[in-house]
Amino acid sequence: MLLRIFAAIGAAGSVLHTLIAGQAGGALKVTGVMLLRFLEYFFGAHIAYALIMLISTELFINKNKPQEKPSKFWLWHLHAVADLLCFYARADVSITGTELIPKDTRYLMVANHRSLADPVVMVHKMPKEELTFVSKPGNLKIPIIGKVMHKCGCLPLDRENNREALKTVKAATEYIDKDYASVVIYPEGTRSKQEDMLPFHAGSFKIAQRANVPVVCVALRNTDRVIHNFPLKKTNIYIDVVGVIDAEYVKEHKTKETAQLAQTMIEEKLDAEKKKEDAAAKC
Repeated sequence: MLLRIFAAIGAAGSVLHTLIAGQAGGALKVTGVMLLRFLEYFFGAHIAYALIMLISTELFINKNKPQEKPSKFWLWHLHAVADLLCFYARADVSITGTELIPKDTRYLMVANHRSLADPVVMVHKMPKEELTFVSKPGNLKIPIIGKVMHKCGCLPLDRENNREALKTVKAATEYIDKDYASVVIYPEGTRSKQEDMLPFHAGSFKIAQRANVPVVCVALRNTDRVIHNFPLKKTNIYIDVVGVIDAEYVKEHKTKETAQLAQTMIEEKLDAEKKKEDAAAKC
């Protein structure tokens, strides 16, 4: 948001300069030059920012160096990038239920997984929440993006290697215990390519159980449509915080039971919204 404001201010200044300098010209000519100048500065600022990010990540980030905690500097940049991606992808993101998110404690946030855009829209729409993500190891190997994820405290979860998975659970628990950040994980383990959700992995909920914190359940809709709609159509994306499983429940029940409850809460919301869409389509 801040980057777009700076770009707009610079563009507006250029337009004003062009307007004053071109008063002797025709109105159509001046208007055309004003528009071109605005676009030049607005998009130019974004391109310059992308180049600076590219150079910075290559020169200053070493993924082999352990990241003790999420970097507030790089988290700020992560939010800026998420804002830009949603802007250019024409993603109109709405969120409900934020009043349910605990304000006095860290938490584990779980959501259904539909697209690579899932974490982007969550970061974009929840800027005040200090969130770090548990992700596939392959995502942290993506050029530039992987390095930024590393600095933001994102943790790789190798579900095929129990020893490495346990290390990630311990690291995520430490983030919560030391009040560094709340943790987001997609318990399906991979993106669901069908309407029905994949079963939740109970192991994901060990983080909440070990840290003795609540589980915030989130339903995501339409993130998978962005790639199909871009660039001609806007995509309406919905983030619904559907409920919170309190820490006492998590502590007293097996992770499998907590996983089933979380999945049920999310599925009920998705099913209810699907029925509304189907009813509206018939009208």
